[in-house]
Amino acid sequence: MPYPRFKISAPAGEIFSFLRDVAFGAPASAADEFAASLRELTGGGAVLLTSSGRSAFRLILQALDLPAGAEIVFPAYTFHPMPVVAAALGFKPVFADVDPETWNLDPSSLAARITPRTKAVVPTHLFGLPAEMEEIMALAGRNGLAVIEDCAHALGAARSVRPAGSWGAGTMITFAPSKNLPCWGGGAAVVNDPSLLDKMTAMLGEGSPCPRSNVLRDQLFNLVSWVLTSRLIFPWTLYPAIRLADRLRKDCFDGPFLEEVEPVQACREGRKGAVTPISPLQASAGLRQIKRFRGYLERQRGNARRLRSRLSGIPELQLQNEPEGTSSSFLYVRARVEDPAGFRRALLRCGVDTKPDDMRDCSTLGIFGEQPPCPNAARLGGRCVEIPCSPFYSEKEIDDIAARISKAMTKIA
Repeated sequence: MPYPRFKISAPAGEIFSFLRDVAFGAPASAADEFAASLRELTGGGAVLLTSSGRSAFRLILQALDLPAGAEIVFPAYTFHPMPVVAAALGFKPVFADVDPETWNLDPSSLAARITPRTKAVVPTHLFGLPAEMEEIMALAGRNGLAVIEDCAHALGAARSVRPAGSWGAGTMITFAPSKNLPCWGGGAAVVNDPSLLDKMTAMLGEGSPCPRSNVLRDQLFNLVSWVLTSRLIFPWTLYPAIRLADRLRKDCFDGPFLEEVEPVQACREGRKGAVTPISPLQASAGLRQIKRFRGYLERQRGNARRLRSRLSGIPELQLQNEPEGTSSSFLYVRARVEDPAGFRRALLRCGVDTKPDDMRDCSTLGIFGEQPPCPNAARLGGRCVEIPCSPFYSEKEIDDIAARISKAMTKIA
């Protein structure tokens, strides 16, 4: 059986529940109940539900009232649309290097980037692994910096038993289909600084929810993705098509997963990133999904650790280190390889589809101007391949994926 590059963490019944909401309307109380459940999961901060993770990030940045032109430090190896949002609001993204083992923001590099113009730092909990928040918060405190956590990958993760998302002034979360709490879209801002809450609530109240037609359009794509990646359908439809595209050297399957570097001006003009509340349909889905979340999270952790253990003896693969005392959500299991294209091609022929790296070394992107070099981020950018790992896989299937990867590596060598 071939394995797809990802599976949406939702059972078949969720699709029918969503269609029921479309036909009869989502419960009026769904958003409030979902926010309350999410608050408990993220450590107790107030939760504001938004139309996307980027919208949540924009909401936090605007509420902080940072001076125009303020510098905001990001890890260099991250998802580039986040610093694009900051730049579109009139701030200057500055990039610090990442730790070579955890791939998260390196506190020593952060310290070197702080200037009198620095007003905030945005640590990314990359691939579900919490950043070194004790040191980051200490640096922020000494220098008067606001801390905004990018928790898009790390819902349910913890460091020193403290949930990711509970450290900074605010946290952004996304509920996109590829995340571990997919609600068919939407996001949330977790507000840990009470002084921001009234301002953010008022700003969010000025927006209108995502139009129902947009949610249904996106849901159609999600539904097709869910069906095509099912174990009964994938081997006979999508997998042969991906193999054919690989032979023809076509990018039709990888392209949709790799967001183009968006000009800052496009975001500034409001074509993306507006601050709007979540759709009632998405909030209702979130309320159902959060009841399944802890079970899925523990199965994902078990599968990820089993897979990583079986891959740890392959010297050509570098895996992200999970330090003692840290509990990753393992949203993504990614491995750094020198030849990602060759690795992916060999794996595909062994029946394992993989996702290319959608993170970038943002310090090299011209849209952000000249930046100090970040050698660790440069080693990672474009070279980290996502390996299939899902809470829906059995231990036998996880072992099979690992065995196929080992076989693929012998073909590359």
